[in-house]
Amino acid sequence: MVAIPVLPVVAATHGGKGDPEVSLDHAQPETVLAAPSSWCPNPAYTSCLRVRGRSMMPLLHDGYIIVVDKSQTNRRKLYGQIVVAAHKEQGLIVSRLQRFDDTEVLVPENREYDSISISSASWRIVAKILWWIGRASQAAS
Repeated sequence: MVAIPVLPVVAATHGGKGDPEVSLDHAQPETVLAAPSSWCPNPAYTSCLRVRGRSMMPLLHDGYIIVVDKSQTNRRKLYGQIVVAAHKEQGLIVSRLQRFDDTEVLVPENREYDSISISSASWRIVAKILWWIGRASQAAS
C-alpha cells in the first residue's frame, strides 16, 4: 500500500477554468488516500486532484477524484490517454490527448463540448491520469 496525497486542487474540464499549475507542487494535502502499490507506478510523483465540469462524462463526473502521475508527461507516449494539461489562462484541464496529422488536440468524452487544439508553446502536459474514484450518487447526476 502507498499513501497518495489528496490536494485541494481542481482540474476543470472543457469550458471551465482549473486551478493554476503551480498549485500542484505547493499545495498542502487535505488528506491521504491508501492504494495498492501496483496502482501507482511512481508513488513519489502521484497525487489526487478533484474534477470540475461535465465535458469528460460519462467517464469522469464533476466532483470525482483523479489520481495523477506527474512523472508521465511525454506527449508522444500519452496520445489516446487522459491527461491533465496546463494553460497559463485556463489553468489545469482534464481531457484526452490525441494527435491528428500534425495537430495535438484535447478531446472531451462528452461530444457536446468542442475539442481544443493545443500547441507546446501555450500548453504543457503535467500528468497522466492513472485512475479515478467517485461516489455512485455523483455518477447518477
